[in-house]
Amino acid sequence: MQRSTTGKFARFMKGAIIGALALTLMAAGVAGFLIFTLTGNAWLDQIVQFGTDVSFQAEGIESSFERFSDSIELRVKQAIPEAVRPFFD
Repeated sequence: MQRSTTGKFARFMKGAIIGALALTLMAAGVAGFLIFTLTGNAWLDQIVQFGTDVSFQAEGIESSFERFSDSIELRVKQAIPEAVRPFFD
């Protein structure tokens, strides 16, 4: 039995299309990997820098709040008369 030329050509075209699709998908994957690795480090550095800045701001707010609360505590202690202070310690 002999196969028709149309069947061989259809199989060849199907293989060529599947091969081209596979190569396109592999190329897209490699390109995405390269874009992420080349520019991804810069993105990660920016995120880390932003996190560090937020952390420093939070520490500044915390220290200013501690100073504020310490000053209020000192004012309250000074406002309490000497005779009554032992009852608050």
